[in-house]
Amino acid sequence: MKKFLFIYLLFSTFVYSQVEDKYDSKKTDLPYWVQEMYSETPDPGKIELLYNNYYKENKFIKNKHTQYYKRWKRSLSREINTEKNSITPRKIMNLNLPEWECVGPFDFDRNAASTSYAAGAAHLYTVEQSISNSNILYAGGATCGLWKSLNKGLQWIPLFETELMINTVYSLEIDFTNPDIVYFSADDNLYRTINGGNSYELLYEMSFIKDIVMHPNNTNILFICSEERLYQLNISDNNLETLVFGDVLELEFHPTNSSIIYIVRQIGNKTEFLKSINSGETFDIYDSGWPSPNSNDEQLRTEIAVTLDNPNRVVALATGSANGGSGLYGIYVSDDQGENWEFRCCGVQAGGVPSETNMNLMGWSHEGLDDGGQYYYDLALAINPNNADNIHVGGVNHWVSNDGGYTFTCPSKWSWAADSENTKYVHADIHDIKYYNDDLWIACDGGIFYSNNLGDTIHQRMFGIAGTDFWGFGSGFSDGDVMIGGTYHNATLLKDNDTYIQGDTLEGTNELGGWVSVCGGDNYRGFVNFGDNRKVYLDEWGSGGGYKLSGDRTIPLEGFSMSVLSNASYTTGESSNLEFDPRCFNIIYIGNNDILYKSFDNGYSSIPIYDFSEKVTSIEVGWDNPDIIYVATYDGYWSEKNVWRSEDAGQTFVNITPTFPGVVADDWIPFDITVSSENANHVWIARCPNSLSYSSYDGSKVYKSTNGGENWTNITGVGLSGENITNIEYLRGSNDGIYLGTRKNVYYKNDTMTEWILYNNKLPLSTYSTQLVPYYKEQKLKNGTNRSVWEVDFYESPTPSAQIAADKLTINCMNDTVQFVNHSAMSTDNASWSWSFPGGNPSSSTEENPLIIYSNEGLYDVSLTINDISGSDNQTILGMINYTNNPLTMGGFDCDGTCQEGFMNTVLILEDSYGDGWNGNSLSIMVDDILLTQQTLSNGYYDEINLCIPIDINTCVEIIVQEGGWPEEVSWSIVNENENEVLSGGSPFYNQLYENCPIYGCTNSDAINYDPDANNDDGSCCFGEFYTIVMEDSYGDGWNGNTLVVGNYELELEEGSNEEEIICLEGDLSCFNVVCDGGDWQYEVSWIIYNPQGNIVLSGGAPYDGCFLEGCTDPIACNFNIEATFDNGNCLYPDENGDCENIILNEYNINTNFYTISDLLGRNINQSESQYIYIQNNNGKITKNVIFK
Repeated sequence: MKKFLFIYLLFSTFVYSQVEDKYDSKKTDLPYWVQEMYSETPDPGKIELLYNNYYKENKFIKNKHTQYYKRWKRSLSREINTEKNSITPRKIMNLNLPEWECVGPFDFDRNAASTSYAAGAAHLYTVEQSISNSNILYAGGATCGLWKSLNKGLQWIPLFETELMINTVYSLEIDFTNPDIVYFSADDNLYRTINGGNSYELLYEMSFIKDIVMHPNNTNILFICSEERLYQLNISDNNLETLVFGDVLELEFHPTNSSIIYIVRQIGNKTEFLKSINSGETFDIYDSGWPSPNSNDEQLRTEIAVTLDNPNRVVALATGSANGGSGLYGIYVSDDQGENWEFRCCGVQAGGVPSETNMNLMGWSHEGLDDGGQYYYDLALAINPNNADNIHVGGVNHWVSNDGGYTFTCPSKWSWAADSENTKYVHADIHDIKYYNDDLWIACDGGIFYSNNLGDTIHQRMFGIAGTDFWGFGSGFSDGDVMIGGTYHNATLLKDNDTYIQGDTLEGTNELGGWVSVCGGDNYRGFVNFGDNRKVYLDEWGSGGGYKLSGDRTIPLEGFSMSVLSNASYTTGESSNLEFDPRCFNIIYIGNNDILYKSFDNGYSSIPIYDFSEKVTSIEVGWDNPDIIYVATYDGYWSEKNVWRSEDAGQTFVNITPTFPGVVADDWIPFDITVSSENANHVWIARCPNSLSYSSYDGSKVYKSTNGGENWTNITGVGLSGENITNIEYLRGSNDGIYLGTRKNVYYKNDTMTEWILYNNKLPLSTYSTQLVPYYKEQKLKNGTNRSVWEVDFYESPTPSAQIAADKLTINCMNDTVQFVNHSAMSTDNASWSWSFPGGNPSSSTEENPLIIYSNEGLYDVSLTINDISGSDNQTILGMINYTNNPLTMGGFDCDGTCQEGFMNTVLILEDSYGDGWNGNSLSIMVDDILLTQQTLSNGYYDEINLCIPIDINTCVEIIVQEGGWPEEVSWSIVNENENEVLSGGSPFYNQLYENCPIYGCTNSDAINYDPDANNDDGSCCFGEFYTIVMEDSYGDGWNGNTLVVGNYELELEEGSNEEEIICLEGDLSCFNVVCDGGDWQYEVSWIIYNPQGNIVLSGGAPYDGCFLEGCTDPIACNFNIEATFDNGNCLYPDENGDCENIILNEYNINTNFYTISDLLGRNINQSESQYIYIQNNNGKITKNVIFK
């Protein structure tokens, strides 16, 4: 069934390739994952597997293919069904539903401390300034639709966001005489507004529109460049005419002669320049000096520009690959209206290997010294209308020439945002550059930038545009004005109340309450600690995994290290959340690769508690019973996804995945989980497709269980038709109220409702919900989206739901103070708290977050009663606080800070050669399998930490360094009181301090894998032979349910194209049964069985039913085995007397000494019928072979 999904996947790939052409797609030396990605029917699962395997063996270096992969994978998860919702905006308003409001980001505070080196806040494709009114502008976004400014970009307002289900506006044109008339493209449609955005009309449906150009002398005539043809549209008589067939990239008019039109068309592996001298009636190709790649190269995109300062000049910015280099193909200039072209930059030929004399203007380097770039994705060109030699080029960087295109300089690298004295910063990936007299506008992946002095100083001009595309999002529980999220293109966006300003220092955009762009790259994560809202969690760029907020835009954020980071991906359903124990804000569950980790110290150290052998994604911990944990897993793009439940705090898990037909039919769809705060057995799962949904999904989207997943009820209903769910969130204090985020909407349902209600009043019609976060204090629902962050009042006011929490649950004489926090779901309206702390000091409190001291060892109960305008609730947690002076819980220290008896005082020296901390590397000391301490270098070059280590040589003390990023920079040593080195090393590392720890292995000397050093048997003993099984799938998506049974082993290739398993086969002389069957697409299945010597003993495919046995296959040998299928080279032959082991057949009494005599085929014979006979015992096993002389 999975193969039929390519009908959609091909469409998705086609849609994405409209924006970005494939790079070097005809080359045969590309990595396999790139070749598959550029194929006609790319399979995301196969590409994902090939990509991951490739970068296991090769160092990751960002390049044009990896960037294409990232954008392509994202596009699969963001495709939407563009049919309009059954409930119109007017009907929604009539339901009196609360209205959504955007809370930013609208811009970013570039000059704040800790700002990202690549700061940005929105992703824009185009910006246009009105010719008749320079204060009016329109802009088109990649995810956020159409925008308008009335004050030259100082503030922007959205157009049609609740009327049109559009995200991408790639091209637009403003009427030269009337700024209220605007034409724009979206979703392969051509629209028009004639009243400045009050209303719109759909003019035509056509293929992807790349450029819209109005006739300079007739505002009723438009020229439309599409991927299929060049159109001329006469608005006055509604006449649409085709002028040129083919993929037309752009069009320019001669600045003083409107009869002359220039266009660029892509055909084959190149572009063509065409010119019309009769207003478009006919076009001719002019190729004298124009780029002409050979068959092994390509040149697929060219931008052209003209200037009033030299009307006959045309400049062409050509990109592609040639002569061993890629990126800039060349800057070409014609001074005779395109009749002849001169190659001007860079170097002496097209393309070529970048160097100081052959700069690549499309790469990431501001010196032009790196190859490649994203030249089919980001490309822009403009010429100063008053100076034909002043040329601006946009790629990853902004480049400027002042000599007509012979030489270029980069005034500011894309990664220099953090330099507050840099007045020319432009975010990376420039899509549009336009001159309007002295006004210079740039649209890029970070927003809109503007200069009124030819680029000498450049400012942000995007305030108001809600275009931040969040990949991850989190908001504070106790302070909802702390928000953070990793974003596409724009690093991590952070809001800390009124700490940051709204944009740069331009008038009108410097109010407080803004956002700052921190870290770097395309980031995924965003979480806020529920008990300490000054701690946020993000990607590791420069932070180590977390930041402590400063509350002052002039003070840098302080990073702290996470020992492991949560899984994160471009693909919906493949990321993991940070899940806090509801009782303690320093206890975190983290899904990292296939392992569920638990941290007791805010992620600084982490303990692996369960290995699922599948990537951990959604995690939920029971509120009323934290021993109950739910986990969703993701084993691969097309692999079966699962849901698990633990009742013992993660020590064991059982699979509780629903088995409804709709779930089984598309079992590759990932899950998101949410759980009731009142009853941990009440759990909901939402199925969140990682590409567009399919027919079986429509009635199989949301399930509920009231018994911990033993049984499930389908609660999808009909109200979610056409929706693709992205996340699910429980509303505490409600009647099992559930919010659903989808790729375009939000829904709500509680147990009293028969259907889901569409909850999107004033929310843009196409808004991808990355993560919903309830903010109970203000009764708001926050929504991190592809259009910034939105919030709305709850559908209903929940009753209070009490929850006690603290900074720690175990204390001792060195650490006897507990910070309790109110983790209750309640409004601030008429809020009150009443705490009880028997045995604590004070023993009661009415503060929201009291600080309590304990003096004696023991277990202590805690109680809390809360009240707000909607009611009251209470909770008591028995034995919540455990006061113990156990040496291991105190790290070996005594109450006075010295080492306890039986421990020695040592110093751990941590060093990092680069000076940015250990980047996820961590050192753990285990004592008899219990974690004594885990340490890391959060930042800097050097740190010293006092440690207490057991001195009993009979104790098992293990030193383990877990590898993180850049392990080659890590070094450490442990020195004792006399400054003598005890142990030292790097990363990764393992050693025992006293070499007496358990050594696991086979302890039976009769086994073939006996380990004389082992002192603990691990059950691995083999008393037969080890065989290697190689399983392969020609398609690369696993065996689709087929299994291979070999003896007592059942094996399966669950995903990917190959896998190896080693098994132990034991037995006498019987043939080992081999069966392969049970699934789909059997022609893709193959397998090989190798013996210990590396010889193939059997191979096959599916279906298969047979057996194999190694032995002597020579019929004349004494030890011939009639059942052997593979000769092992151990045949024994008769002696010189012609018998085996002195056995003479004539001396045998058949009736008493053996059961039968048979020939080679097992047929009973008389002695005279065959030269070779075989003696079998009464179990049917061959014991001897005898030769007649």
